[in-house]
Amino acid sequence: MSTTLLVCILVAQRAFAGNFLQKTPPQTLNVELQTQLDAVIAHYKTEFPNLAISLAYKDASQSVSMASGNVSGRGITPDDTFLYGSGTKPFTATAVLRLIDSGKVKATDKVSDIINPYLREHGQPPLNEFFGDAVDAATVLELIRMGAGIRDFEDDFTFDQWVLAPENSTKFWDTYPYDAMAFASSPLNTKGKGPLYCAPGNCTAYSSTSFEVAGLVLAAVLNPSSAWYEFDLGSALFPDRSLYPSMTFPPLGNGSAKLSKYLTVAGTSVASTWEQTTIHEQSPSILGWTCGNMVAKPGDVANFFFELLGEKAQAPLLSNASRAEMVDFQFLSTGWAAHKLRYGAGLMDLYYGYPPRGGLLEVHGHEGDTYGFLSSQGYIPSLQGGYSIVTNVDDERPLYAMACYFLQTLNATITGGDSDLGCSLTVTSATSLTLVV
Repeated sequence: MSTTLLVCILVAQRAFAGNFLQKTPPQTLNVELQTQLDAVIAHYKTEFPNLAISLAYKDASQSVSMASGNVSGRGITPDDTFLYGSGTKPFTATAVLRLIDSGKVKATDKVSDIINPYLREHGQPPLNEFFGDAVDAATVLELIRMGAGIRDFEDDFTFDQWVLAPENSTKFWDTYPYDAMAFASSPLNTKGKGPLYCAPGNCTAYSSTSFEVAGLVLAAVLNPSSAWYEFDLGSALFPDRSLYPSMTFPPLGNGSAKLSKYLTVAGTSVASTWEQTTIHEQSPSILGWTCGNMVAKPGDVANFFFELLGEKAQAPLLSNASRAEMVDFQFLSTGWAAHKLRYGAGLMDLYYGYPPRGGLLEVHGHEGDTYGFLSSQGYIPSLQGGYSIVTNVDDERPLYAMACYFLQTLNATITGGDSDLGCSLTVTSATSLTLVV
């Protein structure tokens, strides 16, 4: 699941109404971060009474995890799990690249050749009946590089509103990816345009639907006789699950399970784009599958990014060629964030900070926005570490306030330099991009 998020590619300027957390030399990383985390929670507590924030950082020499906030009378700990929305996409892309590394598929293989037999076996029409004949030229690599031309089913939020409506959100959605694909190419979403943004290979356009189709590639190759909801993305990712004990990718074949089986922190949906409600007792089948269904604690997510891209990773997940593919960033050319966001293979090239007040810090990662949760995670090349931060409310302000202080403090502590990112708790006006992630 992935939705509208004000992304922090902050080359745009913002105006501030005060800097409530003073920039001071860190005492220790843990003490400084916990002080800032508690201050962000306190600042937004009146507006969001059940606000919780959890964060983590991992490099070759240190590991930090902490949390703050109370939800339903219970203090949140670093072991609590959250939703990550489109923060799932790097995991899906990694699983696809592992297929390529293993020789089970080629980057240039046609997607329709792989998944049409799977669709037929599971009672679904071929790919071209969803997206037109031109989609048959789309390749496996194009799916995760946003180059297949497949429209994002969230160009219009009607589908999300329908899914999250109380009468729908608690039922097991056993045709979710197929319904999302059909909606993506429907007139309501395309607004009278074609079922594709462009012919495959002729543009790049952000699309969660493309990552659902990537999930069908994984299922068709690794678990062809089973339904999509019986495929576990984690099994395609991790030869050793002990490094990521909290990480799950529901629904995991359980049609009767509620989201609360995996998710320990309830989220608060306040976004105008969909139903405003508490997120905890819904069916996990509504999360978007391989475009947004990950549940985890931030410590495991930070560890993933360190192992994925870290120069000193203990157990790299990909070949050097596939890692290079992930960070071969190119500007999106069509649709949302065209000519503004650089995208690789399942990764965004992000910059955090608020010039001219401060500098910018580059992150190779992904942001995520789903019902009731916002997240930011990735690998920081200059620090050689992975991080994750997540909030249980789908309002951007707590996330970006915390992300700025978090990254600023990491940078200053690890490099020992004067690392001012221009952070502030209060944003009085914003000219950052409205992005669909």
